[in-house]
Amino acid sequence: MKITVSIMLLTVFTQLSVAQTNSDKKKSVFLEIAGSGGVGSVNYETHFHKKNNSELTWRAGLSLAPIDKNNGTGIVFPLMINSLIGKKSHKLELGLGQGITITTKGSFFAMTTAAIGYRYQSENKKWFYRVTYTPLISYLVDFQIQQWGGLSIGYTLNNNVK
Repeated sequence: MKITVSIMLLTVFTQLSVAQTNSDKKKSVFLEIAGSGGVGSVNYETHFHKKNNSELTWRAGLSLAPIDKNNGTGIVFPLMINSLIGKKSHKLELGLGQGITITTKGSFFAMTTAAIGYRYQSENKKWFYRVTYTPLISYLVDFQIQQWGGLSIGYTLNNNVK
């Protein structure tokens, strides 16, 4: 059963990564150290709405995180919706999502993830940088907020960066 759930989540993640084919939408990959995925994560992001000085994006990631002897290693899937607010190269980033963790010993965890941070991407460059405060909010057993933050470096995949 647990292997089936893991395979289903990996399949969904793969489908999300290739589902967006509209070439005028920015698509990016980025490495986040610490942040919403725990110790570190690899993420795919696509922009799906832009109006005036704000853009909406969604992202899906993958991470491995050591948990403890009882749970083993966690496979973490950070899924988030973000808003980028600002003109030109400098953006305020606000986000909310869910971090889903399945451990190698069969445990399941879910945490709400939030983000507030700064994103820099020059208008004519493909590389971008992020610094974010990313509290992890646990609510399944008891309510806890883990103070957390992250640093990211990313690359925009499509050629028509605007």
